[in-house]
Amino acid sequence: MKGTIRTAQNEPTGKINLYRDPTSNTIVASYDVINPARDITSLDQIYTWPVYSLDTHFEAQKLAQKGDGNEDGLYHAFLDSEVELLAQQYKDDCISGGDARFAALRSERNSTVNIINVWTELQGRRDRKYAAKALAREIPTKNLVISVDKVTKFGGMTKLDEGQLGQLKQLSYSRQTFTASKYGLKFVIHEEARLKNVHNVLQDSILIAGNKVDQRASFDVISACTGLDSQPVFAAWDTFVASTSRSTGHPLDDIGIVELNIEGTAVGGKFSKIGMHQLTEAAYLRNSDIRGIAPTNPQKYDFEPGVGTLPGLDGIGLVKDQGIQQGIAYCVDTETEDATIHYYQGPQRLGSAHDEETGDDKYFIIDYHLAQLVQAQTGFQLTGINNPLAW
Repeated sequence: MKGTIRTAQNEPTGKINLYRDPTSNTIVASYDVINPARDITSLDQIYTWPVYSLDTHFEAQKLAQKGDGNEDGLYHAFLDSEVELLAQQYKDDCISGGDARFAALRSERNSTVNIINVWTELQGRRDRKYAAKALAREIPTKNLVISVDKVTKFGGMTKLDEGQLGQLKQLSYSRQTFTASKYGLKFVIHEEARLKNVHNVLQDSILIAGNKVDQRASFDVISACTGLDSQPVFAAWDTFVASTSRSTGHPLDDIGIVELNIEGTAVGGKFSKIGMHQLTEAAYLRNSDIRGIAPTNPQKYDFEPGVGTLPGLDGIGLVKDQGIQQGIAYCVDTETEDATIHYYQGPQRLGSAHDEETGDDKYFIIDYHLAQLVQAQTGFQLTGINNPLAW
């Protein structure tokens, strides 16, 4: 059911701030700003109302791409009738062109619509150039201060003599507290750039900004992975026995030992993903254990960053990101509660400002997140995998 943001009788004064609530994937509006300095550390501590559903937006996009819907279906994502009406008027003015389009782009009344347009593009990009974020278990949270309980399991059964009672055991918990970091990105679109109309400047800026958001998240996850215990491989995967095509290193042995170490602890982790540089993956695919001594089919190489399945081990996910150092592979648990790296996605806030004197439009993105090594026993980094290449 759609509602109205406010009425003329009770309209507050001040600028509306838009946040993305990561727990519901919804854009909410507020006249307040999250300010950790005032001990306001959560979206729950300020008054908000829903404006736009990103899940509904993406679902409408998928249906439109399949031909099962139309572009107007995107308007169903609006949770507020007033903003929905503004969006429809904004679109009509832009289509009509001329003075109407210019006025729509300059109107303060349409700033909320512009921000939502930026947000849906930032969250809706699928061609990610940075994939290392997938090495962490993402946990959406409204809070900037995150508390996690870590359980220490009790030991197993003991042999009892005649008449002897068993010893009482209980689970012990320790609390870890983390504070999300604050990141900001601000970009400007000059009046001259809009008027030239050579490019869609706003769209180009959104794509680049979205890429920077992904880059920051992946960089932080890689940084957290560097704290894992190292396990050197027995021999480099890209070396061969002299005068043969047989590799000296055996990746299945190295990876198998990692899996046994992760899943053999009392923590209860599950080895689910391995992350490496694209050239490290190439060394893996060239290894005779993987390609075979005399392969009948050419091995497929794919240097695009992204997430897939590790060839030869279908149950292990592969994350390729050139931000990972060559010769190193991060083996982690991303599925269980004892996941190696937690990526806490806190609130996000977008806004805009218009400079009347210069005609410039400025957009900013505030993102609270934290990549944290939580359970070191469920992850390892393999080292010495291949000889790094310089180019």
